[in-house]
Amino acid sequence: MNNYLQRLGLTVWRKKTTVLVIIAVLTLIIYGLHYTQSYQFKNSHIKEGVNEAIAEQFKQNYKINIKFVDHKSQIGTEADNLIEDHLLGIPLVNLNVESPYIPKQRIVHFDLKGAPLQVGFYRKVLPMIKNMGATGILLEYEDMFPYTGILKSVATHTAYTLEQIKEILTIAEEFKLEVIPLVQTFGHLEYVLKHSEFIKYREVPGSPQALCPSRNASIDIVLEIVNQVVSAHPNINYLHIGCDEVYQMGECEICRLELHETLFLRHVRNVANLIHDKYPKLKIIIWDDMLRHLSQQTMLEMNLGALVEPMIWVYAEDIYRFVQPQIWEKYATVFRSAWTASAFKGAFGETLYIPDARRHLENNLRWLEIMSQQSSKFRHGITGIALTGWQRYDHFAVLCELFPAGIPSLALSLFAISNGFFNSSLKSKFLASLSCPQSTVPRNSPFINLDSDPHLWEKLGRCMFPGSPLFRLMFRLHTTETEVSDYLKLVNREKGWMTEYNIRHNYSLPLRVDELISDLPRIYHSVISLARSAADTMTGIFDNYTIAEWIEQRIYPYVISLEKIQNDSSILKSINTWPSRPLPILKDLQRLGVLVF
Repeated sequence: MNNYLQRLGLTVWRKKTTVLVIIAVLTLIIYGLHYTQSYQFKNSHIKEGVNEAIAEQFKQNYKINIKFVDHKSQIGTEADNLIEDHLLGIPLVNLNVESPYIPKQRIVHFDLKGAPLQVGFYRKVLPMIKNMGATGILLEYEDMFPYTGILKSVATHTAYTLEQIKEILTIAEEFKLEVIPLVQTFGHLEYVLKHSEFIKYREVPGSPQALCPSRNASIDIVLEIVNQVVSAHPNINYLHIGCDEVYQMGECEICRLELHETLFLRHVRNVANLIHDKYPKLKIIIWDDMLRHLSQQTMLEMNLGALVEPMIWVYAEDIYRFVQPQIWEKYATVFRSAWTASAFKGAFGETLYIPDARRHLENNLRWLEIMSQQSSKFRHGITGIALTGWQRYDHFAVLCELFPAGIPSLALSLFAISNGFFNSSLKSKFLASLSCPQSTVPRNSPFINLDSDPHLWEKLGRCMFPGSPLFRLMFRLHTTETEVSDYLKLVNREKGWMTEYNIRHNYSLPLRVDELISDLPRIYHSVISLARSAADTMTGIFDNYTIAEWIEQRIYPYVISLEKIQNDSSILKSINTWPSRPLPILKDLQRLGVLVF
């Protein structure tokens, strides 16, 4: 036995390094198991504490009712939902999700003064917006109405026919959508006053922006516009007569003798009275911006509250910045009811081609918050909200975001105002309304991420809603535009061989020019391919004039710029000898008073 122990001890001594390593490993394993159990126990309490802390913060800041259950597996469920919504990038707005405020009327605006939709596309779009929660549409015709008689020249050559308007109204009626026509009657009458036969009705002879309200003939023109539009919409309950942004007022020899507020209110009163005389059941809506700085007393004296309902419009996130609480108090005193207006596109840049869905969602969520606060102050409450989708900033402006490109933004905002909130609980309905393949969204992945993807290209790029190919084309435009802009900047400004100076003096190194234009054929081809794809994608949604206009505004300038580089490079490379320096002084500098020759 002693010999055995001695041999065992000797063996252990010889293998002492191996034994020590084994002991160390076993010690680490035992310690690791103990630490893991301890960490899990602590982490469960930490996570519970974090969830409670986050929930408490949300509760205090946004008045959300958070309740925690005792069972540990369910602790923090509400906080997890809040965190999940935060991961969606949804702006935090103080809304009561348990008892949400939902506007009675939810109207989608169609701005037809730019890129008017083909009539057949309404058959796809109107049921879609109805499914999203819309209750009506606001049709701003401008020159797309088929005016006749003295207004015949006002109608564009591609205006809808009366039969096509009737078809649109039939589709709207089929899906129980209220139709509200919008006709401008004061400012933004460029589509009428730009014509030579209507110059005499302008407030300022050199500008077609606004009508002179002091001439009797002006009222006759306005009533003719109204009568033709109303006669084509026999079953309407509301008529929107515009009256926003009357920038030029009180400037003609007659009007300059009057106060601006008198001119404005008297014209609105006269127009409204004449419309009510002929259409007594028709309710009249006007934009509110020209009323914000008018006195309450003057509006009461004009009996404005009995004649019109204001549509209070703000497209930014900070609504009270533009319509302060005291203005709301004034409106509630003057008017029995009011409307509001948000935007889902066409509000954050005259030349944008894709809307920032996150900003528009916040605008609509802020409106829900404010409407819930202000509605009770009006005797008949707030009637509803219009989600505007401007196609041009005015008659002469270029096109901004096309309607199909704005559909995901519209869906997001329309679901919000139709439910009184927007969060992850609306995921299935939201994705279904846009015909999105929900199975492709990973289970634990946010179905949208407005912080990193405000245009919704990443998450909704595979959806098949009406016009979705055009929505996807906007991403292709974005990537192509970025590449072309970077290339033009590189060639013309950052590198030193094809600047304007080099081109003016025909002075460059052919070797370097070849290097600069090595990518030109590929980039040029991608631009041409984009233009052709745009034409194919837009066919069936817009007419050829709209397709051509959009391509000319968005893509054609890049074609010209790239072709100029090609032509300039050919000229620069054709030079085989060059003059000694200094090069000739540019003569045009003398005009600037820089040098005297």
